[in-house]
Amino acid sequence: MRVNYKNTPENYRAMAEIIIPPLLDLLKSLTLLEEEIFERNRALDKEKEGLGIPANQIHPKWNELMDDYFQRQMQLLTGRVTQNYLEGGVRISYSSPSEYNYVKRNDFSVDFIMTKAEEARVITHYQEALEMKHQFVLRLVDGNWLLDEKFYGFEDEETWYGDLL
Repeated sequence: MRVNYKNTPENYRAMAEIIIPPLLDLLKSLTLLEEEIFERNRALDKEKEGLGIPANQIHPKWNELMDDYFQRQMQLLTGRVTQNYLEGGVRISYSSPSEYNYVKRNDFSVDFIMTKAEEARVITHYQEALEMKHQFVLRLVDGNWLLDEKFYGFEDEETWYGDLL
């Protein structure tokens, strides 16, 4: 992983080592959870066939799976994101590849932008089917760096789109 310091004064550059690793650890944990939920859902889908449940209906245990997913996401996010961000909800989608699978592959670059003491932006650039990017806005709250906003975008565009973690 390469870190590029964009518009970041020299006196803030050392903050990258404090802010980026915990963020990447969170993304990696979310990735592992999403992949686990995806596999567990696939197992439920296979079980549906044996139970004679039509493909367009959910498995009786699917709601339990989603409750587990939600609870475990909340455990991972608590103390790492602002209350404001939590109030926006969490993702209930899961897929393969997972949202942040690039973190596991260590196949991405990072822009670190910090122009004021209480806010930092971390932008990850990665390649899936398209060249993509995520922007994470972290704020210093009571001495802790917490994720407050997340956006996604396409490399060939200037536009950022609001997104859930």
